Amino acid sequence: MLNNIHIIKKLFFLLIVCPLLTFSQEVNFSALNVDSALSQGADSVIIHEEITLDLSEEGTLKTSVYRVVTVYNKAGLSDVKAYASYNNNSKVSKIEAVIYDLLGNEKQKIKKRDFKDVSAVSGGTLYADSRIMYLDYTATSYPYTVSFVSETESKTTAFLREWMPVSRYESGTQFSQFTVIHNPENTLRSKSTRLEEYDVTVEETAGKTVWTARNITPISQEYNSPALDKRMPRVKCFFDTFYLEGVPGIAGNWKDFGKWMYDELVIDTQDLDAATIAQVQELVKDLPDEEAKARAIYQLVQDKVRYISVQVEIGGWKPMNASDVQRLSYGDCKALSSYTQSLLKAAGIKSYYTILYGDTGKESLETDVVAMQGNHAILGVQLGDSIKFLECTSQETPFGYMGLFTDDRDVLLVTEEGGKLARTTKYEQEDNLNKVSAKFILDAAGDLSGSISRTSDGIYYSARMQLDTKNDKDLKDYYYNTFDGIKNLSVSDISLQNDKLAINYKEDMKIEASGYASKINENFLIEVNPFAITRDAIPPRYVDRKSNFIILRGTVQKQEVEIALPQNFTVNSLPEDIEITEEFASYKATYKIKEGMLYYTRILKLNEGEYSVGVYNAYRDFYKNCVRLDGQKLLIEKK
Repeated sequence: MLNNIHIIKKLFFLLIVCPLLTFSQEVNFSALNVDSALSQGADSVIIHEEITLDLSEEGTLKTSVYRVVTVYNKAGLSDVKAYASYNNNSKVSKIEAVIYDLLGNEKQKIKKRDFKDVSAVSGGTLYADSRIMYLDYTATSYPYTVSFVSETESKTTAFLREWMPVSRYESGTQFSQFTVIHNPENTLRSKSTRLEEYDVTVEETAGKTVWTARNITPISQEYNSPALDKRMPRVKCFFDTFYLEGVPGIAGNWKDFGKWMYDELVIDTQDLDAATIAQVQELVKDLPDEEAKARAIYQLVQDKVRYISVQVEIGGWKPMNASDVQRLSYGDCKALSSYTQSLLKAAGIKSYYTILYGDTGKESLETDVVAMQGNHAILGVQLGDSIKFLECTSQETPFGYMGLFTDDRDVLLVTEEGGKLARTTKYEQEDNLNKVSAKFILDAAGDLSGSISRTSDGIYYSARMQLDTKNDKDLKDYYYNTFDGIKNLSVSDISLQNDKLAINYKEDMKIEASGYASKINENFLIEVNPFAITRDAIPPRYVDRKSNFIILRGTVQKQEVEIALPQNFTVNSLPEDIEITEEFASYKATYKIKEGMLYYTRILKLNEGEYSVGVYNAYRDFYKNCVRLDGQKLLIEKK
């Protein structure tokens, strides 16, 4: 009876798992036949695309791709995607391409041997076995059409490619189909977004799901808009069990998934020898509390190791051994986070290997998709009831500081008890303060002298913390570019104070600027705010904007300027104080003259949030007002 059931299952798979490259429609390769609604203003159009993920064989992922793309200009080349990756645990069994001219006539056929085969490793990577085969074709005229076919096989099923029928801006899609084939006993889980807003259909049968999209017109990238994957249809698929280069894994829930990561990827790499453990214990024995000990160990790591990418061991997800980091003094984000955790463990301090997405866009793990995610590792240190997160790849980042690359996002703590979701440090609006204070003297020749002081807190700190690594010339050039609103600027006596405990950066300098004020007969015309924002800051104008706009982080920019006027000169008239308040931002400027001193204060606040497309013109007008008000000129008259 069991044998009969087995035979029935085999027959079932033969019926549903068609040959990988059986395409469903006749394709016309002429660019002249593309619907103008899709091609008008487009860089490229996907004429026909079929992507099939076949997981019917346990522990194996077979991927087939058939893509026909018409390219209208150089920018559209990235939509061809005529490449396939492989490594020691995967292979490319077929890859070829055909080039067609405007009329759809075949111009050139490119076989597997003609594809470029190169390492997929960046210059900062010490070792990795990843390689890529790609089409190296230089167009002599546009438009042209590329037909691309590939078949690959991998022993990793943990990473299932997501499907976006439109994967770039200024690209249309005529037909795109995404098929996932699997053992019916393994439940396919999927997360889809925005399908209902487009012509996308879904067909589900036992062991097979097919998504099909038709006639999706191009969209344009817009200033501060949500990411493309938030605006276009997208499907992500995952299973409760998977294989990572042949190693079985569990992803039914975050607790079990994190437990699997801890047991299979992390714990057996933390192999410090007795001498290193004794060294750590000696380092911290007289320190008063766990935070002081953790800070000392973090400083030890920063002084000892440097970052080098090492993409080996179970698909680049398993850290290299802590003993190797100790011996070699280098590692990647995984290795350095695990190594730091090993050192903290030697001092009796609990910490958590942490997985997240590192990027300035604050991308979070998708917490409703239990699967391999993330591109970066950091370390969470348990200090009382709170967790301080450490960026272990940086030799400058202060203890517990999360900059633009890692702040305010959902992450996974990999613990001995299992996975736990957490969120990295968020810097609130008032924390994100950029304050410039200036004290100037304006002389009777119109020249300016005095001092500038700038303090940076919160997210602004991350842009300053490496300033003290610059040489004198580079540092001066930096300030000439930063304060380019002061013509003929000369800086001297630069002082930098990096307070890593308070996470505050302070810059002080003396300045001179000849001819700052414009001479008008016996009088002067001056810009009261030499740090004014310029017209470049005004968001672009759209005739018909389509998307909402986002302010990712709330910030405060404060400027305080004092100008001592030359003797026997006074301000003709002061502008009125002004305050503008909108839902997305506010602006306030005040002016005062007292005993020959001109005092000016300006505060610009941006409020974090996503705002509707209908508010965008008001947002743009707000910035136009800021530029106008920041550029206010005053007449300094001789008495």
